[in-house]
Amino acid sequence: PPDVADELAKSPKPPLPNQVVGIDIDRFAGDPLHSPVRVTQGVIFQRSILREGNPYQSGDQGAVLEYRKDFSLGTIAGFNRTPMVMISEAQFWYVESGKGKLDNGDAYWDLREGIGVLIAPNAKHRVVNTTDEPLQMLMLTWIPVDPARLAPILVRDVHTLSLPSSGAHWNYFGPIFFGPADGLHPNEAFAFVYMPPMTVGEPHAHIKHWEEIWTKLPPYSSYFILGSEVRKMAPNTAFLSPPNSQTTHSVVNLMEHDYQAWLYIGHFSWPQPKRPQEASIKPQPLKDANATETTRSPSDAQ
Repeated sequence: PPDVADELAKSPKPPLPNQVVGIDIDRFAGDPLHSPVRVTQGVIFQRSILREGNPYQSGDQGAVLEYRKDFSLGTIAGFNRTPMVMISEAQFWYVESGKGKLDNGDAYWDLREGIGVLIAPNAKHRVVNTTDEPLQMLMLTWIPVDPARLAPILVRDVHTLSLPSSGAHWNYFGPIFFGPADGLHPNEAFAFVYMPPMTVGEPHAHIKHWEEIWTKLPPYSSYFILGSEVRKMAPNTAFLSPPNSQTTHSVVNLMEHDYQAWLYIGHFSWPQPKRPQEASIKPQPLKDANATETTRSPSDAQ
């Protein structure tokens, strides 16, 4: 009947199924356990999750990043340390577990769960695992358009950052770790995203040159939706939202009592709103840490 047809015409139109779009969503997903192990900086075991590639053409699984070189899971075994290094790419780290120290030869910052680090190209740095437990980090590298905008090293603790007053896309609540005020490209933002129990994000699609990486943080697994298909999302797995204007994406938290968290890395197609720069963790003089180490008794080291 015409009146029913008129009402139905007001309903949201569902996106086309993946088979019609012609997309293999597994090409846009990555799992470090499916990647070979390589050693960087002498002691860091790294396994790529997603890496540089062309998201607009067919290619290898995970090789879909338009603006980044590599996104990996890195692990430093107990009491190991890197040499003092200078890396030609910009770096962003998120510490998932373990404890350690980052230093530049003059000052140091403590590393622990929830710490985010932004390192400019060719900034001197060294990492020490200060316990017998693995130090595990998510590690992103890229070539910035204007590296001079970046401070040598910025460090923040996600647990000290304020949440927004309302969620994005229904149920994404999270503070901005780093943004343009910190020297990132005007179109970029790195964030930590919480989802309350029994919630879903609003499905939406992205246009060309909009690069958005979602990574599931420990300890829980969840699920993500790309177009008409669902995949399990174990800790440290990630996906890139396909920038084809057709394939919607969303993540869900089906737990009844626990919040879940994701790391969000975005390069948008337009400049981001100007926000004031968040406070960073101030470094401590390295001589203080060295003095503490030299005064430890043998029983302290056991």
